[in-house]
Amino acid sequence: MSSQRFLIACGGHGRVVLDALLASGKKIDGIVDAQLELGSLIFGVPVVGSDDFVKTLDPEKTELVNGLGSTKNTHARQEIYNRLTKLGFKFVGVRHPSATIGAECEVAENTQIMAGAVLQNRVRTGENCVINTRASIDHDVTIADHVVVSPGTIISGGVKIGCGSFIGAGAVIIQGLEIGDNCVIGAGSVVRHSVNDSTTVVGNPATQLE
Repeated sequence: MSSQRFLIACGGHGRVVLDALLASGKKIDGIVDAQLELGSLIFGVPVVGSDDFVKTLDPEKTELVNGLGSTKNTHARQEIYNRLTKLGFKFVGVRHPSATIGAECEVAENTQIMAGAVLQNRVRTGENCVINTRASIDHDVTIADHVVVSPGTIISGGVKIGCGSFIGAGAVIIQGLEIGDNCVIGAGSVVRHSVNDSTTVVGNPATQLE
């Protein structure tokens, strides 16, 4: 049984996702985004409506792609994912053709891996994750559900990242550390110690933001 595939949200991150999908040969039947003009085209793909359009779809015959980005926290991405999966919809991910995936990695089907990203051997990712442009993730890293790893991030071997955490652009996390749930690692930070749940750290060396 063939499925239709729709991109949910197509702002900046959504266009990157769409570009990666098309580059990997995936067919996209339409874009769902209330902020875009109905019938307009993004990279040749039509805007088909807003959330009301999703209500007309059969979850058994539809695949969705999460196009919502994150600039600080991952709550909005989680909300879309949780709300629509509860309605029975399945989210799928994307792997840009230029991404490198090492041996024995366990990458969730709906993880998004963008251009130039590198995952070394035995990396594991959870549901609804983003590994963004040119992120470098070394061996034996475990990434829980709903994590966003921003462009240019370097995550060294053996790091564990908790559910819903956001890793800012260009951040560096040294080997063997644990980042808790719902943390924010500021852009350009160098993390040298493990970070507790729901903590924001910034700087080099990274320290807790009061």
